[in-house]
Amino acid sequence: MRCAALLAFLAGCGGGFGPGGTDSVATGPGPWPVANVTYGSGDGIQETPVVGLTTDTAQNRWLATNAALYLLRPGDTRFRRFDARDGLHLPGNPIQYCDRDFAGGDRSCPIYGAAMAPGITTIEGGSQGEVFVGYHGRSAGAGDWTDPDRHSGKLDRVRLKGDGSLQVDRMDLVSSVSAQFWENRRVDRLLYDHSRRELYVGTNHGVDRLRPDAFRNPKPGEWFLASTREWLSDHLHPRVCFHKACTGDESKDTQMIGDWRGLWLAADGDLWVAGKWTAGKIRWTQQLPQWHARLGADTFSVAFGDPYDPAIGRNPPVFRPPREGDPVELSAVAVAKDGTAWFASGPQNTATRTYGIASWDGKAFRYFDPVRDAGLPEANVRDLVALPDGRLAVASFSAVALWDPAASRHTTVAGLPKGTIQRLELDQRVAPPSLHVATEQGAAALRVLPP
Repeated sequence: MRCAALLAFLAGCGGGFGPGGTDSVATGPGPWPVANVTYGSGDGIQETPVVGLTTDTAQNRWLATNAALYLLRPGDTRFRRFDARDGLHLPGNPIQYCDRDFAGGDRSCPIYGAAMAPGITTIEGGSQGEVFVGYHGRSAGAGDWTDPDRHSGKLDRVRLKGDGSLQVDRMDLVSSVSAQFWENRRVDRLLYDHSRRELYVGTNHGVDRLRPDAFRNPKPGEWFLASTREWLSDHLHPRVCFHKACTGDESKDTQMIGDWRGLWLAADGDLWVAGKWTAGKIRWTQQLPQWHARLGADTFSVAFGDPYDPAIGRNPPVFRPPREGDPVELSAVAVAKDGTAWFASGPQNTATRTYGIASWDGKAFRYFDPVRDAGLPEANVRDLVALPDGRLAVASFSAVALWDPAASRHTTVAGLPKGTIQRLELDQRVAPPSLHVATEQGAAALRVLPP
């Protein structure tokens, strides 16, 4: 495919970054054929598992394994591989920080920041020639400025330059209130809002909101938070408390929060989030600093399960475990075209109980069995996305089903690469949309779905 034929769609040949380009919604088929394609070792992927497949605004296809990032541009026939030698902050390529200017902590200098094994956890396409790479970090420890692993994990903003090399900026996550707290490290999910050019980061602890275009590193001698507050708002999370109702006193409450594997933008621009213990909907704010600095109803339009009154059923949790504050392992949230919010339970430890699928219509929950209702071979739901036609794409460990809850009908997607399903993603910036499926042995971009 010749570059000149793609200019209208790519807003610039080669997909390099810069002030040009647009994130307006696409209406046509884009530069890729309207056909289903799978990728694996024969396409240049050198290791497994594949943890994600995504596209940026220019429709470059980015694929990731734990050890590397791959790029396939429209017209290419083979993926190009990038790793720590290209600037990615994988294990072995740390950034050196000096924290001696902090007003407390161990004042370590130097201290290092990079991914912990196994490396890359997830990716998300951004603006033209841009992809975000999330890493595994060590979340054990104090979580504050005395923890030697406080700079581990986090994410890279990766942009493709005109010469084909990468510009890699490591985006460290730290509390916007005080540099004492470094709780968000392992990245579980990324979600880019193309209309606002904002990135949401679901981590082991909370959910952050970033404005990547405003990113900059601190100037020499500048207080760390002075620069981060321009592009980062850290952090928010709905909560429940361990085996009791939350009192609002953090010194007495044992808050159960984290593992935010589910992120989905609602039609009103607010953010649905789903984690290990609970879920909710975070209100968007015009001013970035206001996003993390609110309380209660000003922050959440919905925060399931806290407070919960079992006597009258007010504000119930998504799923009801044996005791309040026990894990329900939410793996995904998605909003269907009729506005219904869907939640899936998918324990990463297969010995842990799974709770199935739930829908929320704004008034009450309904519950569904992934095997009986959605047609999956296992009850553990790895991921779930809402399709424009009203169906849901639902993944278990070994299969992807297209499920129409209204019609009580489902069909299994055939021809996927082998191995455990890792992640689903839907690119609606092309028509028909592209359903991305990452598996242990490869990935698929599906443009023609079975009825």
